[in-house]
Amino acid sequence: MSSASTAAANANNGKNQTINLEDLPLTQLQKIKAQLEEELNGLTGAFSQMKQAQAAFRECKGCIDALTPESLDKTIMIPLTNSLYVPGKLSNIENVVVDVGTGYYVEKSKDDAISYYDAKIEYVQNNAKTIQDTVEQKQASYRGLLEIMQYKLTQQQQQQKQQQGAGKQAATGSRA
Repeated sequence: MSSASTAAANANNGKNQTINLEDLPLTQLQKIKAQLEEELNGLTGAFSQMKQAQAAFRECKGCIDALTPESLDKTIMIPLTNSLYVPGKLSNIENVVVDVGTGYYVEKSKDDAISYYDAKIEYVQNNAKTIQDTVEQKQASYRGLLEIMQYKLTQQQQQQKQQQGAGKQAATGSRA
């Protein structure tokens, strides 16, 4: 029994049961296919979100790196909303305020903030890798499922042709 032709399903006793996909009817295989497509779409979306979060953390880290002694007293635009800004001057380049989530902000030194974002980047990168590995496994299962479905469809078509051929022979044999 190949891994491409098996699926694990939870049995009533709580243990995993191996099911040979080749033994399932085409309608059930189509349901499994739809479920795999849905899972792949969700995982792909989660992977994209992880990559966006990673890019945002890298951008934050880059902004901290851009705070140099030349930045002191430099005029900048401070966003009040997405489309409303006020001018301001940088008076402290040694400390930054970091958004740590759920509306909480913490003042940190530049080095601590860089360490914080490095840890966030690594965490997100590890999660993205886990998601990527899962996507690859699901894609392999999906391809195996498609192969089985194609095989079953081909078998079904051959059986129909044989039945039609047998029916024509019976019809011509009864005329003779």
